[in-house]
Amino acid sequence: MSESSTPSDKPSRTDVVRDVVIFQAKLWLEGFKDVALMPLSFGAAVLDFVFGSSTLYGVMKLGDRFERWIHLYGALRDEAEAEGPAGDLRSLDHLLNEAADGIEEQALRQGEANDARPAPEDGPEASRDPNSRSGE
Repeated sequence: MSESSTPSDKPSRTDVVRDVVIFQAKLWLEGFKDVALMPLSFGAAVLDFVFGSSTLYGVMKLGDRFERWIHLYGALRDEAEAEGPAGDLRSLDHLLNEAADGIEEQALRQGEANDARPAPEDGPEASRDPNSRSGE
C-alpha cells in the first residue's frame, strides 16, 4: 500500500542539484552578511551613543534588505510567488535562476548544433575505422 505520487510532485534530480547549489551559495552569503554586520552594528551603536545619530538603524535596514534579497528559502515557494518577498526587489533566486537557465539554453543550442552537422559521405572512406591508417 504505497502512495503513488505524480512525477510533477517530485523535483527532478537536476532541480535538486540546482537547488542545493543555490542554497549553499545563499548560506555562504548569509554567513558573510552576519560576520560583516557584527562589527558594523557595534561601530554604528558607538556612533549613535556618542553623536546621537541613528546609524544603527541604517545598518539594520541594510541587513534586512540584504536578507530579503538573498531570500534564503525561496526554493520552497512556487515559481509564481518567487518574485521576492518585497515584490519589487529582484531576489538572488532570480539572478541565479536566470544564469542557470542561460547556461542550460546554451548547452542545448550547442547540442542541437552538433546534431545538425551533416553526416560523413557514404563511401569506402566513411566505413573505414578512423584510427586505422593502413593503406596510406
